[in-house]
Amino acid sequence: MDTGTLTASIASSITSRVLCYPLDTIAIQHTSSTRRPLLSVPLHHYYRGLPVSLALTTPAFAVYLCTYQQTKRSLQPTLGDNTLLYTAAGAVAEVVSSLLWTPCEVLKARLQISRTARDGSLWPNVRAIARDEGWRGFYRGYGMGLAIFIPYNAIWWGVYENVKKTKLVTDHVAPAAQAAVCSVAAVTASAGMLHPLELVKTRYQVATSGTVGALAAEGAASRGTDALGVAKVVGNVLRESGGSWKGFYRGFGPRLMCSVPSSLIMMTVFEHFKPKDVMIEEAA
Repeated sequence: MDTGTLTASIASSITSRVLCYPLDTIAIQHTSSTRRPLLSVPLHHYYRGLPVSLALTTPAFAVYLCTYQQTKRSLQPTLGDNTLLYTAAGAVAEVVSSLLWTPCEVLKARLQISRTARDGSLWPNVRAIARDEGWRGFYRGYGMGLAIFIPYNAIWWGVYENVKKTKLVTDHVAPAAQAAVCSVAAVTASAGMLHPLELVKTRYQVATSGTVGALAAEGAASRGTDALGVAKVVGNVLRESGGSWKGFYRGFGPRLMCSVPSSLIMMTVFEHFKPKDVMIEEAA
């Protein structure tokens, strides 16, 4: 793990997270069916969970990008510079980094959908998960996360790297703009294909939170409990949407509104700061 790639990944993660976090909160609220009228709460409420997100996702993203770069360099002599290489490197990076990603996503999502000061506090959530579910509660949705994000990363990196190599991009676009164009194409393609699975995963991860429990008790959300398993979540989504598949794309607009600028900022910063020898090697 070279320090240049590590520094670039940390800088890109922090920059995109801070700038796009409110959009991420809105997207989480939509996909978990806990949304409220836009700006009906103070702006700082949309930053709930940011400290824990920075503390956990920054090292997770650093591990992810460093693993991707190292795996790509290691496998390139065998696989060649092609889509299979990008897919394999992305899959390895996802498996390794998900050990850090999943606990972060579980906690972050609970904080982002919270409606009370207690539900929006980190340690009460940590204690509640540990008490009610044990350590496995922090890895709620881990298997499904891998099932989603391994193909997500295969699509993302396949699109990103292939668009980056196209003549139109390499000949006419500056390096920073290259990263922007490639990341927008990658996130749009991957999110469009896998948003339904992401919605199911998010609802399952927050199903045991106090916020969702309170909504169900109040009858504020016409939904059954999502805590009984992934199949139950799927059934609930279908029931809530009148049997239409469109229910699985709830929150897709807000998700793109978050993911596109976040990915654009993240990869532009990363490509700018990553070591020059990595760029030269990729161009070879």
